[in-house]
Amino acid sequence: MTDEKLNNACAVALGNFDGLHIGHKTVLKSTMEIAKKHNLEAKVMLFDIHPKEFLFSEKLPRLMTDAEIEKSLTAMGFGICRVSFKEIMNYSCEEFFEKILIEKLGAKAVCCGFNYSFGKNGTGNSETLKELCEENGIECNVSEPVSIDGMTVSSTAIRNFLLNGEVQKAAQMLGRNYAICGEVMDGDKRGRTMGFPTANQRIDDALAVPKFGVYETLVTVDGKKFKGVTNIGIRPTFLAEKALSETHIIDFSGDIYRKDITVELVRFLRPERQFGSLLKLKEQLEKDIQEVRGNV
Repeated sequence: MTDEKLNNACAVALGNFDGLHIGHKTVLKSTMEIAKKHNLEAKVMLFDIHPKEFLFSEKLPRLMTDAEIEKSLTAMGFGICRVSFKEIMNYSCEEFFEKILIEKLGAKAVCCGFNYSFGKNGTGNSETLKELCEENGIECNVSEPVSIDGMTVSSTAIRNFLLNGEVQKAAQMLGRNYAICGEVMDGDKRGRTMGFPTANQRIDDALAVPKFGVYETLVTVDGKKFKGVTNIGIRPTFLAEKALSETHIIDFSGDIYRKDITVELVRFLRPERQFGSLLKLKEQLEKDIQEVRGNV
């Protein structure tokens, strides 16, 4: 074995990691522990597109953008290897193991979740991977399912919670609040005329959109956290064309247009609804803000 191969030897985490929820974190933790134990590089193998999206043209709302996932994994100390799903989709389990894990990545250890599948038509599973690893003298760790209140943690379950406005249940599975990150864009400044200036953000087309309505939020601006009241939806009183995140940051003043902020959804307050007048809307916003202020 050449020095180059030795230097590339790694422990590889396998999976979609499309939300970095607490189930994903168990796989990542095992990978990092094995890498440190054997002095290996820790890597995560990601596809360039989710297999379901490629095979079934099924758009899966993401819990994080690709950029956010890569940033988080890098911060954890992982190297990232993106593989073209189209190029390997017809590989047998053995071909994937040899050509990708061994030859391309230099895997000396692999970690995956209990429901991992690979190979053409997903014919291989975690047991298949264990067998191939054993035959080739490679360490293999398969993480057991993680459950909360009897429900297995999964990206699908989290998406459903968000769709129903159950952001606290989603946060339990994510291990953090679901957040909308991005640049504050110019708005119509109507909130400012009512005494409630708002920070407006586009919601990335790839992301899961939570149930339309008003939320208690935590807003991070320049590293500082503030309480907020956020409307997610089309603002029926003003008939916006596309869903937006519109946040009044409590006890904050300053120009943040074009700045990146993070808005964490803490609690669903009420459904989005249309108001007959600006006065009625203003009265409701005052009630929302007082409710959030009181929730310490």
